Amino acid sequence: MAKKIYFEPTNEIFDKFDNYEITPCLIVGMSETGEIIYEVCDFDNPKVAIWCVYGHFRTGGVESISDHDNYDEAKGFIETLPKMPLTPLLHF
Repeated sequence: MAKKIYFEPTNEIFDKFDNYEITPCLIVGMSETGEIIYEVCDFDNPKVAIWCVYGHFRTGGVESISDHDNYDEAKGFIETLPKMPLTPLLHF
């Protein structure tokens, strides 16, 4: 189950994406408002805290879609999203 899902209530935002990616992240601190600050890390890092799913905008840049406890949950979540024709899943 996703820790957190970030997306608009309609599929309009997904029409703006050309791909998705899964990225592991570490906890690196806390903001002044008490929110956890994450930083992208290597896939083999033993301290991975969450697995983030991002959508790649066709015009450039990314949007965080969801956070997951493990890679398999993140990959399963992507499988529920609108499909991108002939575009492989990205891993960074």
